Amino acid sequence: MNINSDEWKESLASLCRDFHIDIDRRQSDQMALYATELLAGNEKINLTAITDPAEVAEKHIIDSLIPGKYIQSVSSVPEITLLDIGTGGGFPGIPLKIFIPSLSVSLVDSSRKKINFLKYVIRILNLKNISAQQYRVEELSKHPDFAGQFDMVISRAFTSLKRFLFLAVPLIKPDGFIIVMKGKDVQKELDELNVAKIGANGYQINDQKIKLQVEKYRLPISGDDRSLVIAGNYFS
Repeated sequence: MNINSDEWKESLASLCRDFHIDIDRRQSDQMALYATELLAGNEKINLTAITDPAEVAEKHIIDSLIPGKYIQSVSSVPEITLLDIGTGGGFPGIPLKIFIPSLSVSLVDSSRKKINFLKYVIRILNLKNISAQQYRVEELSKHPDFAGQFDMVISRAFTSLKRFLFLAVPLIKPDGFIIVMKGKDVQKELDELNVAKIGANGYQINDQKIKLQVEKYRLPISGDDRSLVIAGNYFS
């Protein structure tokens, strides 16, 4: 099955509907173009180990779109500012931008080659209000363009849950939230959060109190288990 084929695009849209995510033909065309460029770029830069078209649809595109439901449901901000840390080949930030065009997206990675690839993809997809910037994540909390500037900070398979929470908390607005995309072993990482605990789901991270909510799901073809750890002041 070729990524540019109608079969691939229709399969992608069908898989999206399984998760109550609706994408139109223009969005499926953009996803296909993005996936095509990802695999082409992968021949020069190490962007992904997943190259089978069906797996790209499931494990990259669908998996990246799952947090979109929660972004839409928990935030009433008209134009949500989203920071994707350790974005690599653009996951989950670019699929989320295609799915929710009103998002204001900042993609950050430490690799110059990956950032250059993302700038190229942003240009050919004609995406607006999205940037790709090269930074080490440890630098962001000291940068005025990042510290306390985001409604949402997200990451997929970037680092441990504990480390990411400490890195991300200084970057969200007072009413912002964090989504950490994890696999099936999320409970082990939750148990290892040896930080000050407040109540059943509350934690003290630096000088901020946050609450955690875990949403579990299963990918539709492989059956792989996934988890979203959602942290913020919205959850009780």
